[in-house]
Amino acid sequence: MTLLTRTDLGFAYLQLTGSVWQEPVRYTLEERLAALAENNCVSMGMSVEELETFLSDHSADKLRGLLSEYGVRLHELEVHFGWSAGPEESGPALETETRLFELAELAGIPSVKSCAVYPPGVEMPPTEVLTERFGAMCDRAAARGLNISLEAMAVMPGFTYQVASDIIVAADRPNAGLLVDMWHLFRDPTGVGSIDQLTGAQIAAVEFADAPSTPSPDVMNEVLSGRLLPGEGDYDITGLLHTLDAKGVDLTPSVEVLSADLRALPLSENIARTAAAVRASLEKARG
Repeated sequence: MTLLTRTDLGFAYLQLTGSVWQEPVRYTLEERLAALAENNCVSMGMSVEELETFLSDHSADKLRGLLSEYGVRLHELEVHFGWSAGPEESGPALETETRLFELAELAGIPSVKSCAVYPPGVEMPPTEVLTERFGAMCDRAAARGLNISLEAMAVMPGFTYQVASDIIVAADRPNAGLLVDMWHLFRDPTGVGSIDQLTGAQIAAVEFADAPSTPSPDVMNEVLSGRLLPGEGDYDITGLLHTLDAKGVDLTPSVEVLSADLRALPLSENIARTAAAVRASLEKARG
């Protein structure tokens, strides 16, 4: 079995909240789990902030009971930025990381999503320095039985997909891999080519989305509210899936279509339309 032949599907955290990043979550955890189960979807992501709030009010047993009741798992906890901090910031960053890893362990979440952000005007350390910091973080995660996925954000172009891919190769940690977020990958000029050097085992996750070939003038609005369902834009999703299939990537497909239009729908309809589009993309790639 490979990615192309999978029938299971997971959702990244933000698509299910009914709100834009950093706004209050509109749907309860149970509402999200029920809507996923209704549409035969098997997993979802969780933010560290929401998980911490939930576990401050409820036990981990309560969380596990809800997941078992609906037959849905939590596949990732997001998002860890602090691993790339320099020595002057490493103390607070390490404290935050320790708490994040503790929460993932407590909730039984196997993977932590990570990224590094260097806005224009902020100097990024050399790749070899980032590789050393990333490898050390992966070792701390491995000591707790956790995996790390690393993604790049095309709206912050310093830390590109090529940089992220180079770090995965150079760090060479068995519990780390690249997260292929299609929106960011295709918007990043280095994106598609950056995965050529990776093995299938170095791909940690694949998140579906689509977009026009020409970016919106307001790219920040596009990334948060203007992504398209697979098949509605110009991305060569079929070509990418063939590349991943040739590498033997065998992961539960995930999806992160952040869209104002989808947020306006009832949650179950958002999930149903998205799941149908992802499955149609997989079927198209199978030929």
